[in-house]
Amino acid sequence: MWRIAIRLAGEGGQGVGLAAAVLAEAALASGHEVTMLQSYGPEARGGASSADVVISDRQVANPKVIEADLLLMLNQTAWNKFARPPWRTPATVVVVEEGRVHLDGFNPAVLALPFERLARDELREKVAANMLAVGAVGALAGCLTSRSLIEAGLARSPAAFRVVNRAAIERGWHLVADSTELADLRGMLAHLGAPVINDSDEAVLVGTP
Repeated sequence: MWRIAIRLAGEGGQGVGLAAAVLAEAALASGHEVTMLQSYGPEARGGASSADVVISDRQVANPKVIEADLLLMLNQTAWNKFARPPWRTPATVVVVEEGRVHLDGFNPAVLALPFERLARDELREKVAANMLAVGAVGALAGCLTSRSLIEAGLARSPAAFRVVNRAAIERGWHLVADSTELADLRGMLAHLGAPVINDSDEAVLVGTP
């Protein structure tokens, strides 16, 4: 029996809920059991927003994440709140938005990725940062494929954003999958017992409709 508990956190407008929904639907498509639980701050945009995704090979009894196996924090408020016990443990894989979270000195236990910069400079669409995060988190989880993430992302994308969201998920995935250092992070979740799926035979061409 295995269980991966993921908490995503940021602010309204960063697409935390959509990112969680895509991860959850990709997990379902991969044959896993999954739950998703989302909470909002008092404002739709700018207020606190977080979502919990739990993926397992058995029915999930409790959808709320207390001790996270993987934390994604997209702004400083999320870091200040969740980068400590009980949510963060010594075994938690921590991913932050490089441009929004300011770490106190060098912290090798935290993976800072430039989702917003890549969305703006490479994809020319800043709102695609959450789909870049989806690709990276999905690769770190190990039990999903880029194909399942892309299909779930496309199903929730307006027609005008389908191409860019597909490219964003693929780019985020390869930030992890093509890095020896980050591949080691994928191994940090292996102790949970979840399968680590080899996605090399299911490559999707970036920008293909």
